[in-house]
Amino acid sequence: MSQGERMPEPEEIVLASSVHAIRDEVYGDGDSRYHISFCVNDAFKEARSHAGEVEMLSTYAPLEDYGREGTVPYLAVQSDDVVYCAVEEFKENGTFTGATELTPLSGKFYFKARMEYYEDMMYFYGMDRCDGFWENAGLCMVYPKAYAGTENEIKCMHVLDEAAGSYCEEKR
Repeated sequence: MSQGERMPEPEEIVLASSVHAIRDEVYGDGDSRYHISFCVNDAFKEARSHAGEVEMLSTYAPLEDYGREGTVPYLAVQSDDVVYCAVEEFKENGTFTGATELTPLSGKFYFKARMEYYEDMMYFYGMDRCDGFWENAGLCMVYPKAYAGTENEIKCMHVLDEAAGSYCEEKR
């Protein structure tokens, strides 16, 4: 990009006025099973992920029937190295390297935080899942760095806050 040339403005995120439930079943310790659910804005559609560290993936696809893996913004439960190490470090120190915004929480989540995530940004809630069997996971929203400080970032964060508020694990 030449001097004085501006980056193009990102496409405006348009949220739906309704939500839908995302559900999954996860195995915990022994034979225990957990039904996991949370609500996601209808502008985000379920997508299949080929990564074992990414579950319950929904990508921004307001005009599509299904989301697509590899697109941002997306919402997912993740336990990749970045998330795992951040949650582990927070549990040990009350903070973690790379956090640009961090709010400690109580209850099902240890914290909510923002950080750079490879070429993007991530806003996420750190947690252990299934009564601690699956440690150091995150309920995550990943979005382009161009959204930082914009209405699009606020909208993405709102979608994740709503998902976190409805997040539920039921042991079966």
